[in-house]
Amino acid sequence: MPAAPAIRDFPCALATEPRLVMWPPQDDLAPFVSGYHLYVVDNNDGEPQRGAFEPALASLRIAVTGGAKWQLRKARGDWFTPPQVSLFGPTSEVVWSQSGAGFLVGAGIRPRCWPRLFSAPAGHWADRISQPPFARAEALQLIETHFSTLQSDDDVPRAFDAVIRALLHPPGADDTAIGRIEAALVDPAITSVEELTRVTGLSLRQLQRLARRAFGFRPKVLLRRARFLRSLHALRAAGRREGATIIDPSYTDYSHFIRDSHFFLGMSPQAFLERDMPLLKRSLELRAKVLGTPAQVLDPVPPARSTSPGRTDLA
Repeated sequence: MPAAPAIRDFPCALATEPRLVMWPPQDDLAPFVSGYHLYVVDNNDGEPQRGAFEPALASLRIAVTGGAKWQLRKARGDWFTPPQVSLFGPTSEVVWSQSGAGFLVGAGIRPRCWPRLFSAPAGHWADRISQPPFARAEALQLIETHFSTLQSDDDVPRAFDAVIRALLHPPGADDTAIGRIEAALVDPAITSVEELTRVTGLSLRQLQRLARRAFGFRPKVLLRRARFLRSLHALRAAGRREGATIIDPSYTDYSHFIRDSHFFLGMSPQAFLERDMPLLKRSLELRAKVLGTPAQVLDPVPPARSTSPGRTDLA
């Protein structure tokens, strides 16, 4: 992959007042995109703005301004500066964030979108953040064209809609099967790989191949991640006193849930929930209100439309 372009602020005209805004995608893109977001942060009296990204599906994120001061750290790594246009591959661990003042926009990438947008399997991008492996060479230029001319907040979803529609390849033969897997993973009644194969109608080998190609992880890890995030957000909503009764019933006991928390977050659930992360709290609350769930991994799957978007015009 070529080196990422140097980070430089796009000359957009967005207002600088701190805010967090989210939008659902247009209906035709809903099977492929989970939603869009805009973070506008100030200089916080010289202190970094700190936040976190929970384990999730993939996301495309663009530092419209302030990218040179945006840093990330995975649970088991050091701080680094991501490219201005970054692909967050599917994650199985928390990603910590700190930044200065600036504008960050993003789009959640659903599994059916991955093979149509990128040239590498999602498995090559598990727990990885770097310049996106777009299947179309014109992608970065198209992104700059649209995101350097933002005039208002509502230009953000319009720009993403235009870019994604222009870059999507037509659906492949596996599109429907990937959608079945995605729908099964958000069903709390499905707790084993065997049930996953039965419900999706796929052989174990087919399931493993598509999981690696579009989801990034083995089916068992995908089920485990969904179960953990269901439990973590139930605990967040109900309060820690409800811990033993609120977690997913497929956990053998509360210590089982705590072991998963150390795997996905690098700490106990209580330690994570007690951290001072107002930006993450606001993000989760707004996401639940606008997009329906606090976590991308828990989103219900929209039905595929009879016609789906593909490349039409790069103008």
